[in-house]
Amino acid sequence: MRCVFKMDSFDNYQRKSSKNKMPVYFIMIIMGMVIGGFLVSFFLPDILDRRESLNGDRPPVDWEIPEEHEEPEYYEYQNTAVVKAAEKVTPSVVGITNMAVAYDFFQGDSRLQEVAGGSGVIIDSAGYIATNNHVIADADEIVVTLYNGEELIAEVIGTDPATDLAVLKIEQTGLPAASFSDSDKVLVGELAIAIGNPLGLAFQHSVTVGYISALQRSMRIGEQNFSFIQTDAAINAGNSGGPLVNAVGEVVGINTAKINITGVEGMGFAIPSNTVKKIVNDLIEHGRIIRPWIGIYIREIDEKIAEEMQLPVGYGLIVEEVISGGPAQKAGLEPRDIITDIEGEKIQTFDRLREVINQYKVGQKVNIKIMRKDTEIEVGLIFEEMP
Repeated sequence: MRCVFKMDSFDNYQRKSSKNKMPVYFIMIIMGMVIGGFLVSFFLPDILDRRESLNGDRPPVDWEIPEEHEEPEYYEYQNTAVVKAAEKVTPSVVGITNMAVAYDFFQGDSRLQEVAGGSGVIIDSAGYIATNNHVIADADEIVVTLYNGEELIAEVIGTDPATDLAVLKIEQTGLPAASFSDSDKVLVGELAIAIGNPLGLAFQHSVTVGYISALQRSMRIGEQNFSFIQTDAAINAGNSGGPLVNAVGEVVGINTAKINITGVEGMGFAIPSNTVKKIVNDLIEHGRIIRPWIGIYIREIDEKIAEEMQLPVGYGLIVEEVISGGPAQKAGLEPRDIITDIEGEKIQTFDRLREVINQYKVGQKVNIKIMRKDTEIEVGLIFEEMP
C-alpha cells in the first residue's frame, strides 16, 4: 500500500492543534502577570530604599584629572630634558607679525600688509610679552599669534633700541608665562634650546638644540654694542624675540641675532635673561628705560695711546671731559683721570663700563678707582638718571 501525504491535510492538522491549546496559553499569561505584579509590589520599595541610601553616601563626581595623571606619559627614550623643557616652554612662545600700511597704486587705496615677523615669549599671565625691538620697529599694527592659533592685536608698552628689547601687551589673561633663570649662573657647555618661528608662522614653535658656546660676547650691530650669550643652537630669521631655554625649561636669554656669513655656522646670540628682566620691568613700570649716568666723555686706552700720552697705566678709560653738574663732577673726577676699576671690576673698554653701570640703579653709590697722574685715588660716585 502506498501512503500519500497531502499538504492541505497537514496544514489542517496543525491548525486544529493550535486552536485547541489557545485557552491554556491565555490562562498561563494571566497567571504570570498576577505573580509578577505581586513580586514587584513586595520587593520594589526595599530596592528603592537601598538605592537611595547608596546614592546618599556617594561623593560628587570629580571631573578633574587626578594629579598623578597630569604629567604626560613618556616612552623611556622620550623621557629627556629636551622633551620636557620644550613641552614646558612652547605654550609661552608666540608669533609676532609686524604690519605696515602700504599704498596700492593699482587699487588706489591703502592696506595693511606684513613687513616682518618674529617670535616673542609671554612673561606675565596678564598678557605681557617680551620680544626684540627690531621685530616690531616701525609697525603700524602688531598681531600676536598664541599657541592655540588665536590672533590678537598688541599694544606697544615700551621699546629700548639700546638693548634691542620691547614689551607688548595683549588683552588676554590666564596665559602661560615662562620662567626666567639667573643668567649670571649660566655656564659654557650647558644645554641650550631655542624655540621660535623660523621663516614665519608656517614653521612656528620649532625647537633647535645646542649648547652655550660663550658668555659676555660683545658685538656691534649698527651703531650699538651688545653683550650676548653665544649658542650653537640654530637661530634663523623669525627666531628673533623667542626664548633660549636651559635643561629645566627656564629662559636664559632672548634670541636676537646670528652671524650670517658664508662658511660660518652655529653662531647665534641671545640677550641674557638678567638684562631682559631689568629692561622689561622698567618698560612696564615707566614705559621707558631709566639708566644710571656718570656724566663724562671718555676714551679707551691701549699701550700705544698710553705711550704717546705718557700715561701711568696701559689700560682703562681716560676722562676727556666732565659734564658740569653731573655725578662725576660732584664726585670730584677731573679731565685726564683714568678709570681703572668700579667696585672691584677691572674696566678696560667702554662697552664693559656700560655693562657694569647698567647693573646699578639710579641713586646707588659705587666706589671708582682712578689714576690721577701717578697716584691711585678712590672716589665715591652716586648714579643719577641719564638725561
